[in-house]
Amino acid sequence: MFGSMANMLGAVSAEFANFVSYTKIVLIALIAVCAIAIIVLVLCQKGNSGGFNALSGTTETYYAQNKGKTLEGRLKKWTIALGILIAVFTIIYFILWSIVQADI
Repeated sequence: MFGSMANMLGAVSAEFANFVSYTKIVLIALIAVCAIAIIVLVLCQKGNSGGFNALSGTTETYYAQNKGKTLEGRLKKWTIALGILIAVFTIIYFILWSIVQADI
């Protein structure tokens, strides 16, 4: 797919190849920073209570309904957001890698 796109554009210029190589380095650094941040965020989160509340049939409390506004809720949201960023950065990295590899 990307090989045909590179053929349509002609040979990848040297400036574009340099841009891609620098961009790949930046993406790897961003992935590493996000991964370290996820590790720290997960270590800061409290563990689950084992799911016994769900088995006992208790209703949700006011605290459970507004958990997104608490520190634990924000930590969970940031963890999910950083995981999505890692996935997006990785996809972009491999798209750039495949474009450069198609020209070789």
